[in-house]
Amino acid sequence: MPGPVVNGVRQAGAIGSVSPDPQEQEAMLSLVAEGCIRLILLCSGDVLMARLRHTTDRDGDHAYQLLRPRLVRSAAGPSQDDQSSWVLQPYLAGLTSQHNLVLFKGAVASVLEPDARLLQAYALETRQECPLEETPVERLKRAFQEFTETFESSQ
Repeated sequence: MPGPVVNGVRQAGAIGSVSPDPQEQEAMLSLVAEGCIRLILLCSGDVLMARLRHTTDRDGDHAYQLLRPRLVRSAAGPSQDDQSSWVLQPYLAGLTSQHNLVLFKGAVASVLEPDARLLQAYALETRQECPLEETPVERLKRAFQEFTETFESSQ
């Protein structure tokens, strides 16, 4: 006879309990997953970093789905190489158990391309594959190599 039903109940959402590490729960997102990693400047002044997908809200209006959003904050002081340093914090941590959210387009002031180092830090923290930063020459070499491979395989 099977055991009681309560054996399958999780206690992570109970008040006063410690939720498990979100990185343990999240599966690795591949580089080819839908959406792209962007910096999102909200009208409130907050800066978020997330994998951004275009979607619609309940009324059919355009909206953004943010996967694994992180709040981007400036660190206390500049790092040793005089570059400003940033801290990534989980967005809405402790307020909800959801890791993804939908934002109305009216809440977004701007969508920006992130700095390569910030992109790398975000990808490591959120378990996502990160595109390697390539120089224009490296991109050209790779494109030429792919072209020659497809040309040779078609013959």
